[in-house]
Amino acid sequence: MIRQQTVAVPGHHDLVISLFLMRHGPTEASNLNAPLGRMDLPVSGDGLQAWPAIRQELLASGIQRVLTSDLARARVHALDLGLPTLVLPDLGEQDFGSWEGIPWHEIKGAEPFFANPVMGTPPGGESFAHCASRALLAFQGVIEGDVPTLVFAHGGPLRAILSHFMGLPLDRALDLAWQPYGISKLEIHGSNRAVLRYHNRTMPTGAHRHP
Repeated sequence: MIRQQTVAVPGHHDLVISLFLMRHGPTEASNLNAPLGRMDLPVSGDGLQAWPAIRQELLASGIQRVLTSDLARARVHALDLGLPTLVLPDLGEQDFGSWEGIPWHEIKGAEPFFANPVMGTPPGGESFAHCASRALLAFQGVIEGDVPTLVFAHGGPLRAILSHFMGLPLDRALDLAWQPYGISKLEIHGSNRAVLRYHNRTMPTGAHRHP
């Protein structure tokens, strides 16, 4: 079992932080069943059309601060919220190297990766364990106070952060479904404990979409 590192949230032990974790919107590659990774594709037309209602709902939720990756599919909408925002490259998606953009069923020689998806490393890419480590370190380095915070990022880093606070090993983190624009909410208590209020909720509320 892969053990995750300890991420301490600075501040008083009774501090409660509302943390929202949101995946970026759909891209044109969303229906290809292919790893997108570090490919910098924008959000699709359908995603852009849905964004104004999602933006309004996010701003009404009380979020005061945003952390996002440097990839356009997350960064553009994060900045559009008009809130204090930090762009952190280490919140970027797992690097799938030469496999990016290729449907999984067309990738040759991926059997060892599927046998150990936590430690397996695509050619020219990185393992999920490495992705999780850098994402957690990036989060640790900037979280502060009791400011309600949104992490607007990608499936890999979001699963790593959520599973850390839920005490899940990384191999179980990969079992967490996360649709485009899906949002989760945690209430972080102290250093490494949280209450999960909801997970992978569709936005805007009442909409029906598929991953």
